[in-house]
Amino acid sequence: MPLHPQAQEVIDATRALGLPPNHTVSPAEARANAAQRPRGPGPEVGKVEDRAIPGPAGDVPVRIYTPEGDGPFPILVWYHGGGWVVGDLESADGTARHLCVGSRNIVVSVDYRLSPEAKYPEPLDDCYAVTLWASEHAEGLGGVSGVVSVGGDSAGGNLAAAVSIRAAETSDVRVSHQLLVYPVTDAKFDTGSYVDNGTGYNLERDGMIWYWDHFLADPSQVNDPQCAPMRLAADFEGMDSLAQALVITAEYDPLRDEGEAYGRLLTEYGVPATTNRYDGMIHGFFSMAGVMDTARNAMDDACEFLHGAVDDMMEEYFNQHEGDPAAMRKMLDPQAAYVLEVFEELGIKAFQDMDVDECREIMNNRPRPDGPAVGNVEDRILQNVHGKEPGEVPIRIYTPATPSPWGILVWYHGGGWVIGNVETADATARELCVGGNCVVVSVDYRLAPEFKFPTPFEDCLTATLWAMANAESLGSRPDAIAVGGDSAGGNLAAAVSLAQDDFPNPLAFQLLVYPATDAEYDTRSYQVNGQGMFLETASMRWFWDHYLQAGDLSGYNIFVSPLRARLSSDLPPALVITAEFDPLRDEGEAYHAALEEAGVSTGLIRYDGVIHGFFGLPHVIDKGRQAIDAACASLREAFGAVMEQPEAVEAADN
Repeated sequence: MPLHPQAQEVIDATRALGLPPNHTVSPAEARANAAQRPRGPGPEVGKVEDRAIPGPAGDVPVRIYTPEGDGPFPILVWYHGGGWVVGDLESADGTARHLCVGSRNIVVSVDYRLSPEAKYPEPLDDCYAVTLWASEHAEGLGGVSGVVSVGGDSAGGNLAAAVSIRAAETSDVRVSHQLLVYPVTDAKFDTGSYVDNGTGYNLERDGMIWYWDHFLADPSQVNDPQCAPMRLAADFEGMDSLAQALVITAEYDPLRDEGEAYGRLLTEYGVPATTNRYDGMIHGFFSMAGVMDTARNAMDDACEFLHGAVDDMMEEYFNQHEGDPAAMRKMLDPQAAYVLEVFEELGIKAFQDMDVDECREIMNNRPRPDGPAVGNVEDRILQNVHGKEPGEVPIRIYTPATPSPWGILVWYHGGGWVIGNVETADATARELCVGGNCVVVSVDYRLAPEFKFPTPFEDCLTATLWAMANAESLGSRPDAIAVGGDSAGGNLAAAVSLAQDDFPNPLAFQLLVYPATDAEYDTRSYQVNGQGMFLETASMRWFWDHYLQAGDLSGYNIFVSPLRARLSSDLPPALVITAEFDPLRDEGEAYHAALEEAGVSTGLIRYDGVIHGFFGLPHVIDKGRQAIDAACASLREAFGAVMEQPEAVEAADN
């Protein structure tokens, strides 16, 4: 695409300063000129501290940016750009602030020694020393020792790639993520992007030659992959430990092609790597997130990538503190931690450590809050006459106090298909009725292990079809029916949605709250959240074992594992809600991604710091209230869209 107008404005403003190109002056003059260039301020952070860290040849200045709130936080060690010759903590300040706030990482910005006074490998040695220090002193900084991320722009991207390679080779420190922003990866100046973009776009080919000449102590050093990462060989022994990467490039940057080539090389070697090219942009755009729209987008993408370091931090933290519930709770939102403390004080055992009767007795009869008042509550009993095991299906109907018409939400409670009933779901159903301004039909489907799949699913189908057939008497219409549920109920809601082709009307919406979508336990969230966070991996195995027939292949049935379905764009719009510290998080988010890929209008909200079950605790956990409010807003929007359309009329028989 053409050069972006905002990029052209930056080029024009730079030229207006009248500063000579760096390659025509001395390093000292280049540094003085760099200080005259305008620098965009970054956002406020929780804390900023300057320190001096012991390095290989004296102290290395660093600046540490800490997010607002309670940690621990992941740690990003950031190396500034400037061709190894210019740049300092001040030039990197705005970028470091944006990364700190957007990614919720502690950012340790490194003022490494510059060339030509310090040639390769001395700047790298400084960066590596600070990276080791950050890992070793992580707890004092508000992080977790043993794992860090690294990143940098331009020459800093080169240093970040090199630190990742050295760490993988030595195993001194675990580097989990590397953020490489238009990185220097080779000392060749004949790529297509050098030919096309080597003059006129701020960073020039002659400038890069000048930088390399100052950086290298000997031309042969470019054969070292820690100097020129593109020289990384396929037989590198540390490949399995090399950090996953996000490579950011700019269309009008001479470094574009070598950055993208390095991303491809990592992928070829089996290292998870994503490369994002930002069209219309120039070298240096990433540091302009405060004034350039595309830079803001790139910063958001970088922060989302770095936020993934939370899982690596959690895994390391759990390994260090296994069996220490108090240490585990430090990771949580304080209100979520309080809930776990209460459960511990009450002596509530893990689900898998109880038999079914004991589990139901404890969980179904624990104190529950009252939900808000509604217009009317009525209990009924339906008959499942067509299922594998015919029988009664109790329902509870909540009607708003507002004038009709309303939409109808058919709600399936959670509890691993083994526990729960309309009483345990009462407060949530009331919240959804009032906040969503809709009728809620809460379904008391029959439970496992007495009734295994498909009976609970067929009970939910029975209730949904009943609501559709009786919509008018409930103050609604047959095309204004939504389904929803939490946990196992979310699984049932997704499954019922998959069955809608057999309904007389399509469903209007599906509300999936931390849904179980696959009868497997191999996601990353199972690995990092599967112990000590209320719902455990062993608990889910216990639930699934009760729900499915032993030894059969029900787990591959799409109405058991919706994630295995071939999804259609005809499925109802969805909102998926997940919790950061929930073993079901990743499969819920994977189902959102699958719906989105199929063309279904789908929203996803992950609530950080909370655990499985938080949606049912809005009186205790503020984020539970936020999630309820978001769910209700989505229901109102979905039902409003239906009510604006004329009701479909079936053609009369002739």
